[in-house]
Amino acid sequence: MREYSFVRVAVKRRREGAVLQKDYREVITEQAAKGWRFVQAIPLESHTEPRLDLVFSRKVKK
Repeated sequence: MREYSFVRVAVKRRREGAVLQKDYREVITEQAAKGWRFVQAIPLESHTEPRLDLVFSRKVKK
């Protein structure tokens, strides 16, 4: 059995384009250090609060 974690990274719209509030690579590295495996990034650019959702998973500890 697996459990999942979702980390939301806000996207700020600027004149020159969209910018992530935090570097996604840092988030992935931080989560990996906690035992999470990166699965997928889901961009939600047209959402009312634009963001990038990062999906992680790991085996459930018994």
